[in-house]
Order: sequence, then structure tokens, then C-alpha cells
Amino acid sequence: MLEQYAETAYRGKQAAKFRNEIATDERDSMYCRYQSEQAIYPRENLFGYCFDSSQMSYYKGNINGQTDYDRSILTKGKNKLTLALIANATNIIGLTNFTWAMLHLFFVFFMFILPLFSLALGAYELAFDFFIILLSCWGGSKLISLLIWPFFRFKFNLATIFNRKTGMVEVPTKNAKNFDTLPFEEFNAHYKVAHNPKSGFANRGFTLLHYKKNIRYEQTYSNQIACAFLHWELLQNFMDVTQPLADIPQFEYYREFDKANGRPKYFWYRADKSFLKKMSQAKDEQLKEFNDDEQLDNLLMGKPIKKLNPPEIFKFPWKYAENIKPESEIKFGKTAWQKFTSFLMIDL
Repeated sequence: MLEQYAETAYRGKQAAKFRNEIATDERDSMYCRYQSEQAIYPRENLFGYCFDSSQMSYYKGNINGQTDYDRSILTKGKNKLTLALIANATNIIGLTNFTWAMLHLFFVFFMFILPLFSLALGAYELAFDFFIILLSCWGGSKLISLLIWPFFRFKFNLATIFNRKTGMVEVPTKNAKNFDTLPFEEFNAHYKVAHNPKSGFANRGFTLLHYKKNIRYEQTYSNQIACAFLHWELLQNFMDVTQPLADIPQFEYYREFDKANGRPKYFWYRADKSFLKKMSQAKDEQLKEFNDDEQLDNLLMGKPIKKLNPPEIFKFPWKYAENIKPESEIKFGKTAWQKFTSFLMIDL
């Protein structure tokens, strides 16, 4: 019901001025100046669904509790109709966290690989030295994340927050201690491309940039542009109060706010994992129909993007799920393997 939303809530339409009066040369940020001149993603439902490759991770996170924990840290007690997303680093805190996470992952990976490789070559002393050095690095990083970082984390805003109730986007400032809060309607999704030195291919995505100010949220994905279109559609779906929320694992937490659509309670907590594979197969078929290269050309040339007609499984997934557990059989918590891998990693 629309009554629960503020007057500023986004209702699926953007005033023309926010696309026609985009600041370009007058911006003091060279990067934002460049991005403001890039092609703009259309503000409409092209795919007709929001189920992307990340939904398996959200499905697992819902069951083991990681998603709820992350939400409690990132939203900082804001109203329940908020979506907190960590984007490409745009401030020093985000860049520091990203670098730290990559270094820690390096320590974890090579703490096992290098000693095993050395043992296979018969270099037993070298294997022991590798293990001790990397174990020390891993241990130091782990201790910082457990004993020091929690006392500083609450001071910083680590995610961009999309507020469905108010229609606002809250973007962390450069020092990450405050938010710049502006209406979702005033942002445009500009095409973004970044070089991937590992693969040699471009990473494609978008910069959600305010039409006047240098305030932005960014995401890049693989070489395929379809991933960016899907994420842009997901953001529009979450913010647009005139349409029901997409029925995906990522939005299971918000299901209680969308009761009018007759969805089974706790569906994505009760659905069998094999059903997600069925959803993924349907998604892959839709992506083939999308023709990524052709639609990228259309985006860059300002031509209409192909609109898909997705199967009903995306709109009413519970109608196609064969094994739905009773509520009494829902089991939350991490498996032994998940507990082990969580112990190895750091909690940012």
C-alpha cells in the first residue's frame, strides 16, 4: 500500500530535467565529468525480472544468517525498507577495505597452496617456512578484524543505502563518516567500462551519477552488459513503490511488506536449492535471447534496447517449486564447512 511511503518516495517516473540538464563541463571532478557524458541506461523494465547470478549467494546467506548480519552492520538501524549495497570503492575507507580484503584472501590462498606445492617438490623446509610466514600474516590480519576493526567500523558508512520508503539514495561522503542524501529520481545510470588486467577483457557496468553533483554509486561486472542491465532493473524495482518487489532471495527479508501479492510466507527460506538451478537455467535462456553485443551497441548509439518477455517462473516462482519445506523444517545456521571458511576470512 502506498500509504506507508513518504511523499518523496519514487513512483517509477523521472522528470525530464534530470536527463536533459545533466552537468558536464562544469563539474570539478574529471572522472564525474567524463562519466556524465556517457550513454544513459533507459529507465524501464527491459528484462521483466531481477534474478541474477548473485541470488544463489543471497539464498545461502539467508539460511546461514550472514545476510541478516551484514544488513544490521551496513544499514545502522535505519527503517526496514532499505537496501544497503557495497559498490566500487569511491572513498579512502572503501579502497582500504577492498585492499585489505584482497591481501587477506591472498594470505589464505597461498597459506595452503605454497606449502603443498613445496612438499610435492620435496622442499620440506621451504614448505614449513612458507606456512609459518603466511600463517603469521593471516593471523595478524585476523586479529585486527576481530579485536581492532569492530571498534572503528561503526564510525564509518561502508555502503550506499537505497531507501524505498523515502525514495532517497544515501551515498557515503569522501571521509565515509556522513551521507549525501538525494532523491533516486535525480540520478542517471551512465555506462561505465573498466579494464580488467587479469583477463584482458573490459568490465562493464554503470555509474549511478547525480545529474548535477559529483555523487555516485558504481558497479562493474564481467564483459557482458546484461549483468549491469539486471542490476539497474533491480535498483529500479526496489525503489519504485508502484510495483511489487521482485520475488528473489535478495528481497526475501522484505516479503512482509508486500503481502498483497499472496506470496507464500518464507518462500526462499523453504525452497529447495535445486529450484535455484531451475531459475538459473531460465535466466540463461533469457540471456541468450537478449543478444549482449547487439544491445551494447544499441545502448552506446542511443537506440532502443530489446525488451524481453520472461516466463512466469520469475514472477510467481512458488508456482513452479516442487519441494517447499514446511515452516517447521526451516533450519538456520552455518554448516561445518561454512563455519570453517568464515573463520578463515575477515569480517569487514
